[in-house]
Amino acid sequence: DYIFGWDIGGAHVKLAKAVSSESVTDIVELECPLWKGLGKLHNVISTIKDEYQLDSLTHCITMTGELVDYFDNRKDGVEKLIKQITTDIKSEKIFFYAGDHGLVDSKNALQIHQAIASANWLASATYIASKISCALFIDIGSTTCDIVTIKDHEVKYDGYSDSERLYSQELVYCGVIRTPIFALCKAVPINEKFIPVINEYFSNSADVYRLTQELPNYADLTNTLDGRSKDDECSAARLARMFGSDFYNKELHIWKSVAKYIREQQIQIIINACRKQLSKNTLDLEIPLIGAGVGRFLVKEIAARFNRKYIDFERLVHHKRNNGDFGVADCASAVSVACLGFQRFS
Repeated sequence: DYIFGWDIGGAHVKLAKAVSSESVTDIVELECPLWKGLGKLHNVISTIKDEYQLDSLTHCITMTGELVDYFDNRKDGVEKLIKQITTDIKSEKIFFYAGDHGLVDSKNALQIHQAIASANWLASATYIASKISCALFIDIGSTTCDIVTIKDHEVKYDGYSDSERLYSQELVYCGVIRTPIFALCKAVPINEKFIPVINEYFSNSADVYRLTQELPNYADLTNTLDGRSKDDECSAARLARMFGSDFYNKELHIWKSVAKYIREQQIQIIINACRKQLSKNTLDLEIPLIGAGVGRFLVKEIAARFNRKYIDFERLVHHKRNNGDFGVADCASAVSVACLGFQRFS
């Protein structure tokens, strides 16, 4: 009666339960720092099994977790993740998303690991292409930003692997939670002086978007870099260290201003990559931007700057959303692979 879609990332696991080819009822996201070992994935699956009878159901899975440095290489990561998943979930109906190869069982998946590695962006774009003729799809998550062209109900891309997609700027490695500050800017204006950023892991983009009041509380799962609170004062203190400064409560407004400046630098990085996709694919000026991911609030602003219509991924899937919980747009790849599975197996 339903199909589970999984997106196994390097930092989070996302799960969606599809009850039709365009309808989901349950969304789950759990922290899963895979770089600490496969035991983290085992624990997450065990937690989910406490809620759902997974062993008798159909599962469609996509992944990016093979990239973490716990694994020797991407092939090693794909193989070990497949083994861990099929060990922990006893179902005979486990399928892995492999792009143009579709959904394949674990035996065949091992033979085409290159197609399975980091293909979650294509699952989302393929589902969108079944609903919308032309669009620019932008998924901004905790760590990365995917920019994918959809034209005439087809997904257009120059790169498939992460390396190829980085070169084509269809993958931009910046998100709204885990990205180091030094990846977003080189210097910021503080008290009328441009202060260079320190190349240290004192702060990340989560601090920025806590200070701008845009990071949803339900999505703020990752521990802070210093182990301290996620409130404004501690977020500002971490940000201040990035510029060789100490934080004082009376100066909170300064660091909120710095956060807004860094936010703008990240927007410009994404806009530049969007311009490249829009120009090389000769897309009509009327095509919309579709936003997904916990950072899609940036996509909405980018659409306004391009003077284009914004469509939230949530509008493309029937669902129930409780305020303060993860929704379908936060977990677009898991939702998409679940719906694609329903199209395939129902």
